[in-house]
Amino acid sequence: MFTRLHHLGLVVGDLEAAKSLWLDTYGFSVDEERSPLPDGRNVQLDNVNILDIPVGESELEINMANDPNSGTGKFLERRGAGPHHICLYSDDMDADVKRLIDAGQQIVVPPTGSADQEGGSRVAFAHPKSNLGFLLEIWQNMPVNGIVPEPPRGKGGSLTYVHHVGVVCNNFEEALALFRDTYGLKIDDVKTPLPDGRFAESDNVKILEFLVGESRIEVSVPQDETSGTAKFLANRGSGIHHVCFYSEDIESDVARLNTAGLVQIGEVTGADEGGSRVTFYHPKSNMGILVELWQDV
Repeated sequence: MFTRLHHLGLVVGDLEAAKSLWLDTYGFSVDEERSPLPDGRNVQLDNVNILDIPVGESELEINMANDPNSGTGKFLERRGAGPHHICLYSDDMDADVKRLIDAGQQIVVPPTGSADQEGGSRVAFAHPKSNLGFLLEIWQNMPVNGIVPEPPRGKGGSLTYVHHVGVVCNNFEEALALFRDTYGLKIDDVKTPLPDGRFAESDNVKILEFLVGESRIEVSVPQDETSGTAKFLANRGSGIHHVCFYSEDIESDVARLNTAGLVQIGEVTGADEGGSRVTFYHPKSNMGILVELWQDV
């Protein structure tokens, strides 16, 4: 089964600019054991240099495309810098890949390695057409002497974990078919109960949240044709829309991000007790991805 969000993959054309944003501005740190600075780790599978940046139990995976003719290079040329894939952590790679295949998924990179390997990791990829427009990666760390290593935890300022990755699609039916029925994720039926989920008046969308470890996949379905989310869907189709970091002190994080020159969209929303406070930062400030900050009250 899928037990946590392993990482959100971002594609960039400028590694130095990415380091300036995610390390200097947001305050996150690179896992230098896996991706030592200054250039990170090179992955020949698609000729990318990668920086692994822990955020809570998950990561931002920054992919620098080195070959314009590679899959990542073509993505960068076509879509520009921004979100590229979602990676879910599996506790049984072969069983999870079989489940995806049985559900009709197209596996574009079969599981690497073997089920009995000592240490290291195994990965597999499933085609975006099978996954609401985003490339799906599956990751499993293999045990050493019977023990699977725990992921390093990371934070930046008061940003302590990935609260959710936002995905936009046309309707709840296709979201349920993918995230619940195929991936096996549970719905947060307290905050987003079926059949209608949670309504977000600010952008006129209905929302379902699917739990995965300490994070969520938040699916937004536009209820009109004029909202920002509706325009995103019309222009780009279903896919990854934003990343949300949980803040333990949203005012402090907003102050330092604004001082660094990031473009905030609106103010921090207020909330009654038991609610949440949120704000957003423009994709142009974040190398192509909309960033949300979230704090429960």
